[in-house]
Amino acid sequence: MAYSTSKKLLIGLGIICAVVCGQIIILSQSSFQTKAIVMRANFVVIMETVIFLFSFLIWRTTAYIFDASYLHESFASNSNGNGDLTSAGLFGRGQLRKKSKNSDIDLSTFDRRETASSSTLSISFLWKLILLFYLGVCHVSYFTNLFLISKDPHWFSMLTYACLGSFIQLNTGLLMFKSLSYILKLSSRHIHINCQLTRKKVAVFSLVYMLCASSLGLYKASQPPVVSNVEISIHNLPKNLEGLSIVQLSDIHLGPTVGFVKLEKIVEIVNGIKPDIVVLTGDLVDSSVQRLGGAATPLGSVRSKYGNFFATGNHEYYTGDVDNWFQVISSLGFTVLHNSHVVIPSQVSETEGQICLAGTDDVQADKIGYGDHKFDLGSAVGSCSQERPVILLAHQPAAAKIALDSKYRIDLVLSGHTHGGQIFPMIIGAYLLNPFYAGLYEYGGKGRYVYVSQGTQYWGIPMRIATSMEVTRIVLHASIP
Repeated sequence: MAYSTSKKLLIGLGIICAVVCGQIIILSQSSFQTKAIVMRANFVVIMETVIFLFSFLIWRTTAYIFDASYLHESFASNSNGNGDLTSAGLFGRGQLRKKSKNSDIDLSTFDRRETASSSTLSISFLWKLILLFYLGVCHVSYFTNLFLISKDPHWFSMLTYACLGSFIQLNTGLLMFKSLSYILKLSSRHIHINCQLTRKKVAVFSLVYMLCASSLGLYKASQPPVVSNVEISIHNLPKNLEGLSIVQLSDIHLGPTVGFVKLEKIVEIVNGIKPDIVVLTGDLVDSSVQRLGGAATPLGSVRSKYGNFFATGNHEYYTGDVDNWFQVISSLGFTVLHNSHVVIPSQVSETEGQICLAGTDDVQADKIGYGDHKFDLGSAVGSCSQERPVILLAHQPAAAKIALDSKYRIDLVLSGHTHGGQIFPMIIGAYLLNPFYAGLYEYGGKGRYVYVSQGTQYWGIPMRIATSMEVTRIVLHASIP
């Protein structure tokens, strides 16, 4: 029995729903190590299902662009029905076929002229092999996380994730140009001109878009992160801390496509700024200490006046190895703010003041149930003096909103997580699904702020399209009453 496209989509959605429901059941009964494994497996199943569905769209649209049927469609769409090419038929193939029903036009004549030569058939066959290989590489991208993670990325990991990024762009192009074709088709009913894009034109335009967008994305991701300078006014900031500089790093994602070399460059940029404080707001790693410990060693070279600090992101919990990472990060000179805080500077005279720097575990820890890890705002900031400015490290913007809506004094929250969407069109989802998307926000008009970093590197896909990688330099000033 042949299933329609809508039925296949429903089947895919059903699989995704079943996996999500299964995850909820299993996570409620398993240890945290098992939960981390199940979450990764669940993500793979969902991702593979989505890739399969969109692979079907790509194959159906682009696999046959060198076939005789496509060549015939292109010829027919550019014919006025008498064998003459006209500009009126450049967008559609329907004119010739409609006229053939009411005339003596013999389409078989055109078919004979358009019969593919042996060389054309060879090109078509080769193209389909290339497309099958390409789609297969996209499907295995995430599995490189299991076998090919080391100090620096493996070339095959880079290839698979680059293909996955281009896969997203190709589907984006197909959806855009198919939508454009549909709009043109509707418009042609009113202006009485057939201006529908042919399937071949949709496929070719989409491939061109994919190549251009992917090339730009790969180039941007290959460059060092930019330094974003942000100035924020803080209520009651002590005079001795006027102009305090905080460098924020976030979402470095050491893993299949980011490693030692990129992190070493980031550290060089940070040390060139000569910050007072360095904070790392989560998602540093995407695998265990055993596999990635060597990639993190450049962090030991980070220099700052008052210290370096770390708070977890959701990906630390996906590794199932958070406690071991805490030991490594601490050995590299970072203070782990595990639902805790410090005062800065640690020692002051009677005429000087301090700020409270706090950090919470990521909200994802609540779901995984990793030992004593959880989003505990009270433990993090509850004992901070209400007379001191409070700066909170909370990885997800959702956690930032919870913190600012709480009863505690919090002047500034530093978050990440969104990557600014990383690539188009994912930026749309990042914007819609997070209370704060990217950049600086003043919350409630009360001199309280959230800064959301777009990320210092990227997750998996080595591309940046319509977003930037950043090392953020935040300078604090006392607010004017």
